[in-house]
Amino acid sequence: MHELSIVQSMIKLVEKHAKDKEVAKIVVKIGKMSGIEPYFLKDSFDFFKENSVCKNAQMEIIEVNIKIKCFECGNESEINGYDFHCPICGSEKTKIISGEEMHIEYIELKE
Repeated sequence: MHELSIVQSMIKLVEKHAKDKEVAKIVVKIGKMSGIEPYFLKDSFDFFKENSVCKNAQMEIIEVNIKIKCFECGNESEINGYDFHCPICGSEKTKIISGEEMHIEYIELKE
């Protein structure tokens, strides 16, 4: 479960930017193909936040759907499942352009 090490790194990064101010909320974007399970990430965050500036913070997770670009027709489409053929022209010459990411979108600090 690599979510534990991801949360530890995330809390360190947030502490660096919060500069000892208490954090109210962390918003994280996770792509559906990132390999990260949102439930485990939130569970790990709730466990590790205790002795940090995040101790009272809430985590909001925004799941990012898989989006592909077709090299044949130029179409950009969201896909369901793992069929990477272009839904417009049927080409298999596509590239994933979103859905693999994982990053902190923003943090809210308490005043």
